[in-house]
Amino acid sequence: MICFLVVIMALTCSFLSAEVLDRDKMLDVMAKVHGNHDYSIRNDDLEEATEELKCYGHFTRDYDPVCGSNGKIYSNLSMFTYRQCMMKIQENIEIQVKEMKYCKDAQVEDMTHVS
Repeated sequence: MICFLVVIMALTCSFLSAEVLDRDKMLDVMAKVHGNHDYSIRNDDLEEATEELKCYGHFTRDYDPVCGSNGKIYSNLSMFTYRQCMMKIQENIEIQVKEMKYCKDAQVEDMTHVS
């Protein structure tokens, strides 16, 4: 009888250790798959996004064209100011308001992406 109990205990321990090993293997795989957080957010991206928020303001729908030194016509001064701000941040390009004759052959800048 004691021999039977020893055999039962030995079998139980072997099953438990196998279960623990399987669990450890599973956790090891999970750690390798889900623990690889290789995401990189560059500080300059965050800074740029924060700066871009400063460009948003009160946009008007009135049509009072403004000529930019980049040769493009903007529907009004508020749209020009927005694009001026964004171009400075995104492309490091500065534009200024010019006389309309400077943009005589230009089309109005597409501002449909501005909400």
